Amino acid sequence: MNNKNASPDENWGTHIMGTPAVPSSHPDNKKAALSGDDAARQPQQVQYYQHPVHPYVQHNPVDKPSSSPMESILSMFDSWTKKAELTAHNVWRNLKTGPSVSSAALGKMNLTVKAISEGGFESLYKQAFTTYPNEKLKKSFACYLSTSTGPVAGTLYLSNIHVAFCSDRPLCFTAPSGQETWSYYKVIVPLGKIGVVNPVTMRENPSEKYIQIVTVDGHDFWFMGFVNFDKAIKNLSEGISHFVVPGVAVPSTSTSS
Repeated sequence: MNNKNASPDENWGTHIMGTPAVPSSHPDNKKAALSGDDAARQPQQVQYYQHPVHPYVQHNPVDKPSSSPMESILSMFDSWTKKAELTAHNVWRNLKTGPSVSSAALGKMNLTVKAISEGGFESLYKQAFTTYPNEKLKKSFACYLSTSTGPVAGTLYLSNIHVAFCSDRPLCFTAPSGQETWSYYKVIVPLGKIGVVNPVTMRENPSEKYIQIVTVDGHDFWFMGFVNFDKAIKNLSEGISHFVVPGVAVPSTSTSS
C-alpha cells in the first residue's frame, strides 16, 4: 500500500492490542525502526486480541476514540494558545524522518499540546502511572514499542525509579465478556528490575535500530523509531546505572544481529 494514499489513521501505528514482542513478530515493526521509511501502517486484517497478561503491562479501559488523530490535532490547534501551536509545529519539524511527516510526528503534536496545557511531560507521566512521592521524571522519548500486532506509537519515560511507556492513543482488545474494549497501552518497569539495556543495530541495514530492555525475570521490550537513538540509549543506560547499589554494575553492550 502506497503511503501517499494512506489516511492519517493508517500511519499512526497499530490500533490493536498485542503482546510485547521481538520486532520480527510483525513486518510493520521493522518499518517503524527505519529512519525515513513509511512507518507503521495498521494491520490489513482486522483482528481483536485479549489484553496481554504480563507483569509489566497495565490496562485501564477508556472510551472508544471518537475522532481520527488528525481531527484531534486540528481541534487542539483551534483551542490552545499561540505558544502551544508554535511548539507543536517545532515538534512536527523535528520528527520529520523523510520527505513526508512520519506518523510519530502526528502523535507528538497532539501530546505536546496536551503537555503544555497540563503542566509538562512530568504531569502527563504522573497522570498515566501511579508514582512515588519522591519520583521525578528525567527524560521522555518519542518512539514505538514492538508488539505482536505491530508497532505502538507512544512515549518512553525515564524517571529516577521507573522506565515506562504509554501509547499516544487507546488500542483495541476483546474483554473476557467478548465486548470490544479500548485502553492505553502502558508498560512500567522498576529500574531495579532491569538487567540490561542493549542498543541493537541490524548488520544488513544499519538504519534499522532498536533498544532492547531486558528484565531480571526474563521479560524483554523492544523500542524503535527514536528521534535521537544515541541520546536515548545514553540516558537510559545512565539512568539505570545510577539507580543500582554502588559497586553493582548493570551491563550495557552493543549488539549486532
